[in-house]
Amino acid sequence: MGITEKHLLVQANNCIRPVSFKHLDKITVCQPKELALSSGDRLQLKANGDGTDGRKLANGELVTVKKVHSDGRIALEDGRMLDKDYRQFVRGYAVTSYAAQGKTMDDVLFSDSAVKAATNEKQWYVTISRGRKGIKIFTADKIQLRQNVARSGDRTLALDIARPEESFAHRLAQIWNRGLAYVLDVRRSQRESAQRQAQDIGESESVKPSEIVSQSQTIRQTRTIVHKQHQTQRYGRGGIGV
Repeated sequence: MGITEKHLLVQANNCIRPVSFKHLDKITVCQPKELALSSGDRLQLKANGDGTDGRKLANGELVTVKKVHSDGRIALEDGRMLDKDYRQFVRGYAVTSYAAQGKTMDDVLFSDSAVKAATNEKQWYVTISRGRKGIKIFTADKIQLRQNVARSGDRTLALDIARPEESFAHRLAQIWNRGLAYVLDVRRSQRESAQRQAQDIGESESVKPSEIVSQSQTIRQTRTIVHKQHQTQRYGRGGIGV
């Protein structure tokens, strides 16, 4: 009926009721329709729920009717029971390729709409792999079907069809280049630092020529002083003054 800042307005039983946006994932929109059922009919469940015995009911599940009770409950062949208020189901004799994923039958009948958007390589693989024994394909345009199943089916992102300089791929390349440049700068800095450390160690271990001359002169002077002291002590012992 309408939308407010925090609620969706719906009409039920001639009353308008607000539904919080956080509960929208629990809403199922259905169209009332009379459906005659009898034992052996196949149904496809269209909502998750619980049976009357507490066992789970899965959306998309295919079930077989065993009995319809007078109070509206529907007994299934696997022993579960649909409550009289559970009415989210349709005929289960034909399902879409998407809904058929994970299901396997002996024989499959595939009806192709010849619409380009409805068929692609991925959808085609799901369809033809559902049958254990065989599959029969019905189409109004064989050529169009061949062209459709050759498409990959990958969807183009909105960012990829934007201007090249604003596309996702372009921005991803920019991020990659910036990251690569940063890594190279760090490695270059580490290499230069290691070279400086090696150079400092080499300089500390090597002696300059001027330092060698100075050290040699100091050693000669030290030897001369020691020699003179030795002579003084020797002459002193012999009684000869200096």
